[in-house]
Amino acid sequence: MERETKIVMNKKIAFIKIIKRFGEQRLGLLFDGSFEKMAKTAFSCNWVYASQKESMASLFEHPFEFYDDEEKALKRFEELKSRGYDSYFYHAEAHGGKACPITKEMLASPRARQCYVVLHEAWHSTSRLNEHNFDYPWEESTGRVVGLFGGIELAKELGDDELLKECVDQETAWAMFADFVNAAHEQLSKAFQQNTAPEEIAKIKKELNKEAAVLHRKMPESWEKSELDKEINNAVIMRYYSYTVHYPLAKKIYEEEENVKHAMARFVGEAGQLGMKQ
Repeated sequence: MERETKIVMNKKIAFIKIIKRFGEQRLGLLFDGSFEKMAKTAFSCNWVYASQKESMASLFEHPFEFYDDEEKALKRFEELKSRGYDSYFYHAEAHGGKACPITKEMLASPRARQCYVVLHEAWHSTSRLNEHNFDYPWEESTGRVVGLFGGIELAKELGDDELLKECVDQETAWAMFADFVNAAHEQLSKAFQQNTAPEEIAKIKKELNKEAAVLHRKMPESWEKSELDKEINNAVIMRYYSYTVHYPLAKKIYEEEENVKHAMARFVGEAGQLGMKQ
């Protein structure tokens, strides 16, 4: 049994290396030492988001607090929640900083998700090393295209029909999720600007959770679908809006190019004229 487990583990690690090689050789992504070694057992990637009940502005200087210890992150999340803030805890497979290891969460993820995460995080390190100086939402939204459509291109290159279907379903799910988040952000933002009463804000959130349940039933099986199981509140919308706000534009650019590498060049070249630079 132990030998079989090791064989499966090595096979999964080998696939991560295939994704990384594709990112480097076909897309020109820079990984900055990431996905080379296995993580130490205690290491994980965790983010905590929080906002007031009547605002989507982050409580923190940055949009989030990052923890490499899941227990500490959960403790912080519960603390903020108990203090009456809209809070969100996000436990993920990787981060976009220097030398991110291969985590147990990464190896446990479906292959389509692995494709997305590896390529998306490499877009962050590429942007950092090349000093793109993107606005945060532009980097995240374009990174979604790099990860999602990069996975589709890899599946086609490998001739892997099963992986291709998973990657296409993943993008379909994300596009549905992005439309939901963008609409929810617009609805809540208007309510906050109009100083809508707290009880009315609560009603809006209740309806958004009902809409999320309906969307959940329609969405293909995916990581995005599992996110709709969580309570929809200001912190959730705030967190994802950075990834969704420019996704329609970034996807349009990709569809015009029909090629991730060419789309990436436009993401960089047109960022200034689009007002997407810091």
